[in-house]
Amino acid sequence: MSMKTDRSKFPALACTTLLCSGVTILAVGCAPSDPGRKYRTDLDSLSADLSPELVNISQTRDESRMDWAVNRDQDLRNAWTDLGRLWLTNKPRPTSPYPIMSTNGNP
Repeated sequence: MSMKTDRSKFPALACTTLLCSGVTILAVGCAPSDPGRKYRTDLDSLSADLSPELVNISQTRDESRMDWAVNRDQDLRNAWTDLGRLWLTNKPRPTSPYPIMSTNGNP
């Protein structure tokens, strides 16, 4: 096959791609967005989504995101405690035969 035959296929391929894209755009079209869609009170709209503001069983999206943030924060703070247990730095050494009083305020 020569380079001349390969180059002759390019315009046909480009035109076909352009034509298919144009037909797809015309077939799909652009529907205008309805800003008041979530505030409709007709029966069909209400029965389609009975709890539009809830993201899970009992929480809104903001409450759910806040729970994730609090859990992530606690997990990261507890990681330092876990490292202290791993390296045995969470308790003082019992070098005395007498009980050692904790002076850091933690039980």
